[in-house]
Amino acid sequence: MKNKVAEFLRWHIEPRHLFTPVATTNVLHTVEILPEEQGTIIRGCTHVFIFGVRVASFQRTAPWQQTTG
Repeated sequence: MKNKVAEFLRWHIEPRHLFTPVATTNVLHTVEILPEEQGTIIRGCTHVFIFGVRVASFQRTAPWQQTTG
């Protein structure tokens, strides 16, 4: 039970943002390279904190096309 409480607090509270009214953190998970030089897909998530408490977490997937000139 003690580990579950610690994990809950670790997920929801970020000490470095305790005195910041609103903060966001972007986390990059994977970069997938598409076949035949079609570009890449970047997967990650964005966390939103209000005074150090995580209030939202958004999963993000963004295509990134390489331009060859």
